[in-house]
Amino acid sequence: MARAKKAAAKKTAARKTAAKKSAAAKAPALPKSVTNAEAKVKLQQKAVDQAQKKVTQAQTKLDKHRAKIDTENGKLSKLRADVTAKRSKASSKPTAAAKRAVDTARGRVNTVRLKLQDLRGESKLIRAEIQAAKKVVTREVKKLRTAERNLKTKLREHERKLAKKAKAEQKKAEQKAKAAARKAAAKAKRAAKKKTTTTRKKKATAKKKTATRKAPARKKAATKRKPAAKKAAARKTPAKKAARKKRPAAKKKSS
Repeated sequence: MARAKKAAAKKTAARKTAAKKSAAAKAPALPKSVTNAEAKVKLQQKAVDQAQKKVTQAQTKLDKHRAKIDTENGKLSKLRADVTAKRSKASSKPTAAAKRAVDTARGRVNTVRLKLQDLRGESKLIRAEIQAAKKVVTREVKKLRTAERNLKTKLREHERKLAKKAKAEQKKAEQKAKAAARKAAAKAKRAAKKKTTTTRKKKATAKKKTATRKAPARKKAATKRKPAAKKAAARKTPAKKAARKKRPAAKKKSS
């Protein structure tokens, strides 16, 4: 159980770290002004769509009314033909039944005519409704265009700010890189200087060692040379003495 709990805890920790990384990798959030402008554009688009819908609804209503008017016009033309037929019949046979038939036909024509008048009045109202709806559409479209322009300006401002920020960050990074390069160069210079000083010291110590080695050898050589010189001097002194003794005798012979 304990192992299972530990494994579960590790998994949750891994998920959290992955989520944090993904959140960090996401693009920076848009400012409130831009999001508000986007929301306004969306709302305005909805208003335009609704206005357009009203126009289409009114147009379909008008089309239906036109179809009704056409049917009523057909009925009226038929009733008028019927009235003319019944009139001709009543004129040929002027009976009370024929007259009543003409009156009833006239009454039907009048009712259809009144119905047509009502339908035409309604169609006028529908046309006015369409015109009003179209005006609303144009007004809402204008509002939508202004909202879109506002959104574009807000986005441009946001992009300008981002570019400015990126430029500042780049400048900062360049300055940091320059500072790091200078630091590295100074460090390298110090290391090179240290190296040269150590090599010089090593050379000096080596020279000293060689000098200390040569000094006893020279001393020995000097001690060896001195007795030889003394012996040579001792040899030369009796020879000189003998030469001196010989020189006066030579003078006597010449005299």
